Amino acid sequence: MSEYLEVLFPRQREVLINGDSTGETNVILELEGGKYEVTLSPPPNFTPLQHQIDLRNTSAMTPMQIKFEEI
Repeated sequence: MSEYLEVLFPRQREVLINGDSTGETNVILELEGGKYEVTLSPPPNFTPLQHQIDLRNTSAMTPMQIKFEEI
């Protein structure tokens, strides 16, 4: 079943999920439900360096949102 994730960041940046390029920031991504490690592509000018998530019970209208701050 599809789940939805939106990774928020002030700039457009590549989103890495479990080490693989999966899309871009500030766009709703469609994934299978499950546990993931989410980070951004270099440079590492953001915090936190990663999010550990369990993606469940989302919809296209109500995606899980996680946020990275620029440093």
